[in-house]
Amino acid sequence: MEIFMDSDCLIKLTKAGLKEYICQEYEITIPAVVKKEVVDVGKSKGLPDAEWVEKNIQKDILRVTGKESLPHTKRDQALIEIFKRGRYDAIATDDAKLIRLFRSAGIPFISPGLLIYSLYQKNIIRKITALNWLEKLSTFISEDEYNMIKFLLEKKP
Repeated sequence: MEIFMDSDCLIKLTKAGLKEYICQEYEITIPAVVKKEVVDVGKSKGLPDAEWVEKNIQKDILRVTGKESLPHTKRDQALIEIFKRGRYDAIATDDAKLIRLFRSAGIPFISPGLLIYSLYQKNIIRKITALNWLEKLSTFISEDEYNMIKFLLEKKP
């Protein structure tokens, strides 16, 4: 599955220590505007997550696509344009504003918690691992997302 990821999702997975695991199972691509926001701006602010993401890009664990500056003033529209030009199955985000925009544009999306649940559904990880990962992610996602994913994980035998 090829996932196009926004900065919000990338940062949350990085902070939870799950980015590398997710990148092992999915082909993750970020737009250049996200690389600039997370790595370039993050490094200038001394954020440690920026260095980890940069190392993942250098090792080709994360791929970067798109031009550094797009002809749009809105990053959100740029994400949609790049997604439509690419070969991606979904955009990974849990930004409520972006989700509304993606729904109206007919673009499939997946949240960080659903990435974990998807790995569990495919029997790539066990329930205990999925619940552990969800706990690591819990401080970065909404309570609604956490509760929904926990319910789904505990429902399946």
